[in-house]
Amino acid sequence: MKPIFVFVSSTAMMLCSSSGQETKDKPADVTPEMTVVLAMDRAYEDAYAKADVAALAASFSEDAEYTSEDGRSFSGRPAIEACLRSSFAANKGAKIAIRMDSVKVLTPDVAVEKGSTVVTSGDGDKAEALYTAIYVKKDGAWKISQLVETPEPQASPSEKLSELSWLIGNWTEADKEAGVTIQSEFQWARGGSFITRNVTIQRKDEAILEGWQIIGWDPVEEGIRSWTFDGEGGYSEGRWTREGQRWLIRETGYSADAARVSADNTISKSGNDSFFWESGNRTLDGDPQPGIGRIEIHRKKGE
Repeated sequence: MKPIFVFVSSTAMMLCSSSGQETKDKPADVTPEMTVVLAMDRAYEDAYAKADVAALAASFSEDAEYTSEDGRSFSGRPAIEACLRSSFAANKGAKIAIRMDSVKVLTPDVAVEKGSTVVTSGDGDKAEALYTAIYVKKDGAWKISQLVETPEPQASPSEKLSELSWLIGNWTEADKEAGVTIQSEFQWARGGSFITRNVTIQRKDEAILEGWQIIGWDPVEEGIRSWTFDGEGGYSEGRWTREGQRWLIRETGYSADAARVSADNTISKSGNDSFFWESGNRTLDGDPQPGIGRIEIHRKKGE
């Protein structure tokens, strides 16, 4: 049964803010106010990395109001400066990345910026937040008059899996040399937290093997994982990594007769109705196995 499982593993196991990027942060239609605010964001990041509390506090007006993401409020520059100083004392080595989403000019002397921040602690933990900052121009200088932070909403499992939503539907591929056809149906599980895949491998009109796969978001490892089972009792687990429109799935598992199998499978989206699949680094009980070259898979017509 080992040769059959090796073939199945090629089919049933198949589917598995940067602060310095000006082009991403800067909208296409740049106004003078946007340029000023963006420069202030970069200066704030630099001062934050140096734990320069005085420079950070100088970004605020004397009567500024600040509401942190945990709901605490601070009135006036001295109170905000004390808050910043306390924060750095508890979180040494922290850095902040600011992403501007928009700047709206209300009057010649008032502008509103909206965006998001990522604070990375000294030990690498990250905390994300949304913010709205109101800037007021006084004596020719822009200062933050009001800053309100709110927690970044947690994405649902279905949102985490949305990058694979294009797979939903029915797909077919044919292996002429083996004389088989592989039919795959992807659909959202009830509740939208997982994608399920049913696989049927047919020779002519006879089903010779079936398989099932569950694709989900792992909240512990913070990545996409999959679990695959074939009708003969074999199973595998996959970890997905995305590179643009290409996904690498590192699969490890066992056949029904306890043979260890592994493979690095790759799917590359080539359009709304087709993608390529290939498999390398394949092993059976630790012994290298031949790789499988690129195969083009098509969505069923009418889907």
